Amino acid sequence: MKTVDEVMTHEVRTVRSNEVVGPIRDLMLDGSIHAVPVLDPGGALVGIVTSSDLVEEWQPEQGVITVMSTDVHTIRPSATVVEAARRMLAERIHHLVVTDEDGVVGIVSSFDLLRALAGEAEATGTPTTGGRRRAKPGDHVVIRGHTIGARERRGVIVEVRGADGGPPYVVRWLDDPHAEPHDVLFFPSSDADIEPAER
Repeated sequence: MKTVDEVMTHEVRTVRSNEVVGPIRDLMLDGSIHAVPVLDPGGALVGIVTSSDLVEEWQPEQGVITVMSTDVHTIRPSATVVEAARRMLAERIHHLVVTDEDGVVGIVSSFDLLRALAGEAEATGTPTTGGRRRAKPGDHVVIRGHTIGARERRGVIVEVRGADGGPPYVVRWLDDPHAEPHDVLFFPSSDADIEPAER
C-alpha cells in the first residue's frame, strides 16, 4: 500500500498570513495550484486557501486571513493513501496538509489519492474507467464547496482555453453581481464538477 509521502506534492507553495489575496490568486492561477497552506510569521500552520475560497470576487488588497479556512486538517507522510482517503471522506475535504516534526512538508489532494488507488486497482487487475469529461462552451461549472454547509456556486463556460477540453476555462458566474457580464479565468479544483449544457 502506498504512503502519502509517495503521492503528495513535495514542493508545496505556502503563503504568509500577512499577505493579501491578489498575489495569492495570481500564484494559484499561474501555477494551476488548488490549495495553499498559510503560515504565520513564525512559520506555524494557521490556515489554508483553496480555489473555492477565491471563487468570490475578493478585492486584491483583501487580507488572506479573511478568506482562508482556519480548520486545517493534517496528516503524516507515513500514513497510507487509504488512511488519507478516509480522513477526506470523514471531514468532507479535498486537501490534507502533510506535516512532520519540521512543519509543512507537502500537500495531498483527493486527485492524488484517486490516481494512486486507480493505479493499484489496475495493478491487481481490478477494472477501472479512466478519462475525464471534456468541457465545451455552454457547459456549467458547479462548485459544491469543501466544507459542510458551503454554498453551491454555478457558472457557464464561455470559452475553453485548455487542450482537449481541459482547463483553464473562461467562466461567467450566474450569481455575478456586476451589471455587465464578467468573465473570469478559472482552474477547477477537485470540488468542481462540469455538467453538460441542457439540450
